[in-house]
Formats: sequence, C-alpha cells, structure tokens
Amino acid sequence: MKKNLNFSKFFDNKQTNVIISVIIAVVSWLMVSLYINTEDSRVIQNVPVKLDYSATAYQSIGLSIVDETDYKVSVEVTGPRSVIGGLTGEDITVYPQLSGVTEAGRYDLVLVATKSDALLDYQILNGGISPKTLSVRFDMVKSKKFVVEVDTTGVKPAEGYLMDKAFANPGEITLSGPESEISKISRVVAQVDLTDDELSESKLTTGKLSLFDRDDNPIGSSLIKYDNENIEVTIPILKKATLPIKLDFSGVPEGLDTSIFKYTLSVDEINIAGPGSKIDEMKELQVGYINIAKDFKLGGEHTYDITLEKGFLNLDNITKVTVSFDTSELISKTISVEDIRAINEPQNYKVNVQTTKLHDVTIIGKKSEIDALNPNEVVAQINAAQVSAEQGEQTLPVTIKIPGTTTCFAVGSYTALVDVVAAE
Repeated sequence: MKKNLNFSKFFDNKQTNVIISVIIAVVSWLMVSLYINTEDSRVIQNVPVKLDYSATAYQSIGLSIVDETDYKVSVEVTGPRSVIGGLTGEDITVYPQLSGVTEAGRYDLVLVATKSDALLDYQILNGGISPKTLSVRFDMVKSKKFVVEVDTTGVKPAEGYLMDKAFANPGEITLSGPESEISKISRVVAQVDLTDDELSESKLTTGKLSLFDRDDNPIGSSLIKYDNENIEVTIPILKKATLPIKLDFSGVPEGLDTSIFKYTLSVDEINIAGPGSKIDEMKELQVGYINIAKDFKLGGEHTYDITLEKGFLNLDNITKVTVSFDTSELISKTISVEDIRAINEPQNYKVNVQTTKLHDVTIIGKKSEIDALNPNEVVAQINAAQVSAEQGEQTLPVTIKIPGTTTCFAVGSYTALVDVVAAE
C-alpha cells in the first residue's frame, strides 16, 4: 500500500527549515551581486615595473640602471567584476617618475600606474600601488678589456716533470658595468682546481673567473657583466732531461780523419724540459756545425747560440756555447797549385781551364805531413757540371784535393776561370 507524502510534516522539521533558509540566502546574495551590485575591487599581483618606460630621461645624460631590473609590484583596481576579474599584470603599466634623476647615485623613485588599455572599464585606486617607491641605482656604464691571468697554485707536476706557464683561452675578456665597480678591478684571474692530480702530461681544463682589486682583495659584484665566461686553461707539463751538448762537422774533405779535430766546449751539458714524447727521443743537443773547408783555422774559437724548439725550456738559461779547438799538433802552409782540372764536362761542351795557377792556397795538417807535402801533388778540381748553358768565360768554385793523406786539408774558398765552347 502506497504512503502519501505529507509536506506539512516536511516543513515542520527544524533542520530542514535551516537548510532551506541558507540556500535562499546564498541565492539571494548571488542575485544581488550579479544583477544589482556589480562594482568591486581587486589587487592585481606581480605587475612588472617598466624601468625603461622613459629611459631617455637618464640615458640622455649618460646614465644607465645598474641594479636588478626585474621588479614587480601589486596594484589595487576597482570596477565591474566582469572586467576586473580577468585582469593580469600585463593590463597595467607601472613606471617610475624619473624627473629627479640628474646624476649617478641611488634614488627612491615614486611609481605611477596607468591602464595599458584606456578603454577598459575599470579604475586604478589612488595610492593603490604597493610598494609605492623603488630604490634604483644609476651610474655610468663602462667597458674595459683585461688580460686573463691563470692561478695554478694547486697544480702538482709528477716527479721528474715541471709546469710551464699556463695560459687561458681567450686570453682577454671585456668586463662592463658601473664605472665605480669597473674602476676597482685590477686583475682578472682564471682559477683551476686540480689539487687531487699529479700531472705527467699537459692538461686542458676549465677556469673559474675571479676579480681582484689593487690590494689583491677579491671583488664580488652581480652588476659586472662578462663578454665570455667560458675560459679554457692549458697547463703545459714538461719532462726534465740533462743532455750532452754536441758539435758536428760539415764540409769535411773526402777521406779526412776528423779525429785530428780536438775541441772543448764551454758547457758540456744542459738541463732542458719539453714534451715527454719528444724528450724521450733526444740523446743529445746539437748546437751547430763547423764547415771544415771554409771556417776552420788554427787556434780558432767558434760561438754558437743555444736554440730550442718551441715548447721547450732552457732550465739553465745558457744562451751560448763556445767551441775551442786544440790545434797544438797542427800547422798550416801556403802553397800555389798549378794542377787545375775540370771534370764532369757537359755533353756537347768543352770546358777549357783559363786559370794556370791558384796562389795562396792554405793547407792545414800534422807537421810531419805538411813538411813533406809537395805542391805538385795537390790538385785543384773543378766540377764542370756547374757551368751555365751559355758559352764563354765563367768563374767556377774549386775543390782542393790532397791525395794520399788523411790528416791534411785545404781551408778557404777558391775559384778558377774557365772558357766554355761547343764540342767539335
């Protein structure tokens, strides 16, 4: 059997009446809010401050803002709920009054807020900006170039190795910022941290830039900008070695016994350092050559510069070595040579020697052989392969030959006149 609903009893319930009353009140409030009282106020958060809104006011006198520029404020607005409910920080323009900025310094600037779209139906409350002022620093912006020094205090070369001067890439950087800040900087240093390694080869690493004043105190400033902060540092690690110094001969006449040349060096050995792979291949340091036929003389000394390849260090700072010859067992003799011959004549040419005698030819050797030397045994030889293609008289170099001896040789330069004619 169906039960009939009794509405009179439903409304007799006290709790039910309370719930219904609340619902009616809320609906009534909404109706009033939406259709009767539509005005309201609201605080817009995170409204950006446009510091460059009237930048010509300070840029015209050479100033720039050197503080943080990402300022945000809150702005209170009033107007229809349907309008202000959708407003964001981009709908409001906030900027500082700059009329009082006349020189470098810090200023408390009054902020002004306006509608970005003047046609929107809302108002900005007078005094509704929070905070109402901003502290902003103005200064002349200066740029200056600095050499990048390298601090390798913590680098440890392995035993038998040393560290050459480290260098940065790039070797110079440009810093820009407030003139008062830039003027404090004396040095820019790329610092490397390799304290846990003992290096036996060169190292490429990253350097951390640090700034120092004239008293070597560190400078920290977020206002200074770098044109490059990615600094690579090369740390050259060189292997040390002690090498004997050696002199060698050139222009040695054929068959001559070079043991007759006894010499001493002003320095017998030298300490150097260089790349490990190259140092391991070196057994001696060649300082130079002496041309026996052209430059040797009795009692002579010869001085040579010590030169090293790029990337090597001269640890002893020895720049020259002197070679002194002991010629006590040698003598010299001046003779005239009449036996002058041309060899290696070119095809289709005849070379006729015009010089009949070479005067003042200096011969050096051991005394016993020099005393027994017969000038007629000495030959002046011309290599006719050196003649030019043209016919006629030409001057050619002469080589002095002394057959039958290993301890005598001629020194100096000699020439002879020849006549080149076509072969018959």
